[in-house]
Parts: sequence; C-alpha cells; structure tokens
Amino acid sequence: MTVSDERPGLADLGRDITSGDNAVPPATRPVPLAPPAGVDDLPRYLHALRRLADADDLAAAHSGCTLAIDVAGRDGSAGGLAMAYSQRSSVARRLGRLADAARDADASAELLAVSGIDPAGPTAALVLSRRLAVLLDVGDTALADNLLAATGLDGELPDEPEFLLLRYVRGRLHTQAARPGEGLADLYRCGERLAVRRSDHPAVLPWRSAAASVLAGLGAREAAERLVAEEVALTRRHGLASALGRALRIQGQVRPGEAGMAAAEEAIRVLQGTPRRFELATALVDYGTLLHAARRRPQARRVLRDGLELAQQCGSPALTARARDLFAGRNPR
Repeated sequence: MTVSDERPGLADLGRDITSGDNAVPPATRPVPLAPPAGVDDLPRYLHALRRLADADDLAAAHSGCTLAIDVAGRDGSAGGLAMAYSQRSSVARRLGRLADAARDADASAELLAVSGIDPAGPTAALVLSRRLAVLLDVGDTALADNLLAATGLDGELPDEPEFLLLRYVRGRLHTQAARPGEGLADLYRCGERLAVRRSDHPAVLPWRSAAASVLAGLGAREAAERLVAEEVALTRRHGLASALGRALRIQGQVRPGEAGMAAAEEAIRVLQGTPRRFELATALVDYGTLLHAARRRPQARRVLRDGLELAQQCGSPALTARARDLFAGRNPR
C-alpha cells in the first residue's frame, strides 16, 4: 500500500522524525553499502544494515536507516517505511537513544497497520519484537503486556527467525512482569530452536544470560552460574565486546561475593569501549547495587552517579529511578 500525502499523520513519516532532544548525541557515519536502487531494493539494503548493526557498526547502520526512510518515503511505500523505521528503532535502542527508538517503533507500528502486511506474520512479529524491547528498556511493562495481548501473539509461535526474536523478547517481558515460569519456558525454547538451526550463539540471541537472571531470582544459583559461565566463554572466544559485556554484567549478578564484583567491574570496562550506552548504564547501576549491598558506600555513590547520569541521558525512567534510590541510600523500588 502507498502512503498518500492526504493521509493524516502518515505523510510526515517519510521524513526524519527524530527530534534530536535526546542527550545521547546522534551517531552518523558513511554507510559502506551500495544505496538502495529503489523501494524494491529495500529488503536487500535493510538486511545488509541489520548485519552492520549486529556487528555494532551502529553509526553507519543508523545513517543507512535514515536513507532507507527517505527512499521509502519518496515512493510512498507504507510497508517500506514500516520496516525502515523499525530497523532504525532497533539501532537507536542499541545506541541508548531510547526516546528516539520509541518514536521510530511507534511510527513503524502505525505504518504497518495501513500497509496491508499480515498483522500476524513474520514482519509484524519483528516490528512488535523491537517495539516491546524498547518498552522493556524504559520500564513500561504494562504497556508491553497490553501490546502483546492485542496482537494475539501471546500464545504458541512458529519457529521462523522473526518469531524466535519475539519469543526471546516475550520471555524477557514475562520475567519483568513477575512471570518467571513463562519467561523460562520461552527462553529455553529459544535455546532449543537455535540448537536445531545450528546458530546457538549469544550474538544471535543471548538466551542463556536472560535465563540465568531468572534462575538466580528463583534461587537456582548453581544452574544460573553454569548458564551464564557458558555464555561468557562463548563470547570470549567468538563474540562482540558488547555481547561479552552483557554476559559479564549478568554474571556479576549471579556470582556471589568478590567473584561477582569482579565480573561486574569487568563488564563496565568492556562496555566502555562499545557504542552500547544503555547497556553500559545498566552495568554501572548493577555494579553500584552490588557495592551498595556490600556497604562500600563511597565507591557505590561514585559508580551510581555515573550510572544515574547515563540512564537519564538514555531516557530510561525505570533505570533512572533505581539509580536515584540507590544513590540516595535507599533500597531500590
């Protein structure tokens, strides 16, 4: 379906809607790809941009997504715009620009609704996955739950790659909404399907560390330690620094005592060399939480001050509130 200039609210979506008011500065870099020849070439181009993003070349991927939005907007393609905005939402989220990511995710969902694309198909599943992921980062679990229920994708899912990503995000949502059993079921299913596809690596889906967090919360600490140790080992051998940093962050939460502290501190060092600002903010607050619990208050306050500042820049009310409570000496809400 094409987008007419007379359609209220949609004509403007062919232009860049990023407001630029986020404190994390926009990232731009020349795109090392041939530009799309037209709207019919967008699937190829967006797939290549996804590979760039998965390699943490986020500045180039973001620039490429903006170009894709321009191409789809000139053609008036609602479907092309929906996918380009969705891809840019994913990149902005990884950069820690959560307000921008939310705007792009909402625009993508609005465009998808008028595009004629199957609302229960793999494209819709991918768009929903990215939208839910942003909501989890900002802490709006209730809205994420409502969106999932409204789509009818809260039951059994196919095993296509786009639905596998949705299953992973849904597992995280169940966990955040205090449904650990359902969360574990989705996360373990991800592991099973990835093993069948011979693509079970944290760079694809970090289901092990996500499941380890749930298991630790349930008191199954030994099982949690085994899972996250396996993910750390995999990412040390063949993985991005951001994937290693995330795995180490979770290991810091799971391991007791000084071993946990060491993992959490290493996570910060690793993530400081990556473009993943929100992941770094989370690692700082997690480490500050450990220091606070160990009554190392002066050090905790220094770490939490940095985490609070970065959480505010990224635009996560939930992480900001947690960091602020700990910085003030209160237990987190």
